[in-house]
Amino acid sequence: MKNLTHTLLELEDWCSDGSVCDFCFGLNKASYQIKTRSQITNKILANDFICENCKVRFENDELSKCSRCGRLRIQSDIEYLTNKVVCRCVKRNENPEEKELPNLPHERESMSAFYERQINSLQEQLTETEEALEIEREEVVKFQEKSEEWGKRQKQELLDRIKQLEAENGNYKEEVKRLKTQLEQLTSQHTAQIEVKENKRWPWLKLRK
Repeated sequence: MKNLTHTLLELEDWCSDGSVCDFCFGLNKASYQIKTRSQITNKILANDFICENCKVRFENDELSKCSRCGRLRIQSDIEYLTNKVVCRCVKRNENPEEKELPNLPHERESMSAFYERQINSLQEQLTETEEALEIEREEVVKFQEKSEEWGKRQKQELLDRIKQLEAENGNYKEEVKRLKTQLEQLTSQHTAQIEVKENKRWPWLKLRK
């Protein structure tokens, strides 16, 4: 009996008046109903009302289910005298192991079952699309984070290179200055040596000057 489908249907205003949620304490107004139907016989096994908050719990698969029949547990399943949870399958003395016979070929599917099946199919497609979009959004965020990190790293590398070149340029200037000084000193020494040699070789030239 666990081959069940749970179809979430929005209540129209004219039928939502006075309907309260079957899944939470208090008298919260119901905005939706959940039809529980057998996948084999298309028979409705439960028709429960649910509020906005519990709807979110249902969509997140947070509502507990009976381990015997698969129905969603509602507040009326709790026996207040004993504070025990007793599912409808127990109250109705249902046999969860009993295999239900499928519809015969000549038995046509009801219109409500047909529309519920269409709704379930669309809801599954919507869930898959939302999951795919969420995955794509996460990938985009990761790409943006990596791009930003790469940009920061490239920027820092450029700044470090600029500082390195500036430091090297400063070192080159000091080296050029030092080499110029050495060149001037060598030039002066060479000139002085030439004058000394000239004076020793032609002393009379100095006298004539």
